[in-house]
Amino acid sequence: MEIEFLGAAGTVTGSKFLVHNHGTQILVDCGMFQGFKELRELNWKDFPFDTKDINAVVLTHAHLDHCGALPLLVKRGFKGPIYCTEPTLELTEIILLDSAKIQEEDADYANRKGFSKHTPALPLYTTEDVERTLPLLKPVKLHAPFQIGSLTINYFSSGHILGAASVSVSNESKKIHFSGDLGRYSDPLMPEPEAPPEANFVVMESTYGDRDHSAVLSKDVLKKCILEITKSRGVLLIPSFAVGRAQNLLFEITELKKSGEIPVQIPVYFNSPMGLEVSKLYEKYHDFHRLGSGQFAEIMAEIHCVKTAEDSKALNDDKSGPKIIIAASGMMTGGRVLHHVKAFGSDPRNMILLAGFQTPGTRGHSLLNGAKEIKIHGLYVDINCKVVSSDSFSAHADRTELIRWLKSGPNKPERVFLVHGESLAADELRKRINRDLSLDTVVPRMGQAIAVN
Repeated sequence: MEIEFLGAAGTVTGSKFLVHNHGTQILVDCGMFQGFKELRELNWKDFPFDTKDINAVVLTHAHLDHCGALPLLVKRGFKGPIYCTEPTLELTEIILLDSAKIQEEDADYANRKGFSKHTPALPLYTTEDVERTLPLLKPVKLHAPFQIGSLTINYFSSGHILGAASVSVSNESKKIHFSGDLGRYSDPLMPEPEAPPEANFVVMESTYGDRDHSAVLSKDVLKKCILEITKSRGVLLIPSFAVGRAQNLLFEITELKKSGEIPVQIPVYFNSPMGLEVSKLYEKYHDFHRLGSGQFAEIMAEIHCVKTAEDSKALNDDKSGPKIIIAASGMMTGGRVLHHVKAFGSDPRNMILLAGFQTPGTRGHSLLNGAKEIKIHGLYVDINCKVVSSDSFSAHADRTELIRWLKSGPNKPERVFLVHGESLAADELRKRINRDLSLDTVVPRMGQAIAVN
């Protein structure tokens, strides 16, 4: 058996791991590269394999850096099944259609305004490409092993977002366990990540491998920010991932209102059509999170849902506060949040709360590092409002939690491969695992192929 590390190696995004075994080839995840221009340009390159030779894709979860390149795979000839959990199937449909729509709209906007360096500007893939991909998605259940050629596949809950899973891949003699993205042990909505099964090799994420998250609860960070904009009569703008992060924010804001810790009358606007669709799935698949049937519907009844572009524009025209706006995307790479930043970013009464990981090269990462202006739609926007960042909202396990998860398995693996992390984070975690667990741990290079016989 052999693994090729074709993405998320030395960087966080673009997860793609090709597993070969006696004529069987599967791709674990097929994600989009995000962040710096050099990484984004990789999305336009051909895959380093013949797509027709891939027997199947095994998808861990629905975030774009894990599923976002599936339409490209299909566009270039792949016709096999794409396996995933039931919630992941529905989330992937929503996310890919939204991704294609945003790319088409951005290309159209760039062509109309003439600020693209390419003539004409083109989307990476279209809605039509996504529609050809969706019929290939096949739902599987947790703890129900199935066969792909000479390989046996088994899914385990990873606690990261709704439906997220770790994946065990085995032949007759060796087992590889892919962590996918691992969630927190104290997430407000998601269950704890399930312990890894017996495995010879572990391919583990390392996003926060060089640090632990703040001990301050995300609920307390929200409370402080909301009380501050209440006093300034400003706007609290929260760029948010539409899957997972947004639902946690809505839940915790509602809980703060119920407990009387923030004023009940402060309006909360949720401006993400995709996020609204995702929130319905939280009600449908309540067995995959901590709340019971009907509870998430009660939360959504308290929220002002912004559905149309006209409503979004009207929200920008109303400068009064206090109010809270939650909008995608979480790293400010696109979506309606950009128009909100243009509307509210220059006013010192307002605040932007960065409540998620900000990949280097994104607008969110620029703000995180103190940028006083950012480029949006070809123009520079002044940032005079307060910018607050907190990793308390993270849906990724931190360094201590990653080691806790690795230790929770029934055996010591022969080797651990660290992926899905920047070089520094992955290497720091490698040192910590070597020191604390005495495990052979390596950080693979992009494109490296390693035999695990």
